[in-house]
Amino acid sequence: MKLKMSLPERPGWIFVIPGFDFVALLLALVMLTGVVAKESYVEIKLPPSEFRGVRLGDEDPVVVMLKSTARGPVYYVEGMKTGEDELAKVIFEAAEKRETKAVAIKVDREATMSDRQVLINTIAGLNHIRIFEGYRQEER
Repeated sequence: MKLKMSLPERPGWIFVIPGFDFVALLLALVMLTGVVAKESYVEIKLPPSEFRGVRLGDEDPVVVMLKSTARGPVYYVEGMKTGEDELAKVIFEAAEKRETKAVAIKVDREATMSDRQVLINTIAGLNHIRIFEGYRQEER
């Protein structure tokens, strides 16, 4: 008994069909990557609002922290503890060192409004210094 092929000896172009699938896949990839590559971003400039803070831009402000303790307010300028009597001098020197006219204040949640106002008045007494108020910190 002899084995017989179910296909004729010349199957024609049937072996080319996987090649068509491969070409179609390549075309789909080229078309999709072209769409993704042309995607661009749009800058949105919102109008000024009283509910949004002011951007500092390239300024590097001096950071002053006010913490409330049982003994009274404690001030930190750039992470260094500073007394109230030398606070203005230290802030002014730090601003000159950074070559900036901006001071950012962070007030502890437990600090009173009068302590906060003393800090603002001290900074406002310096020449041409702008004050940016940060946030009231949470107690950890």
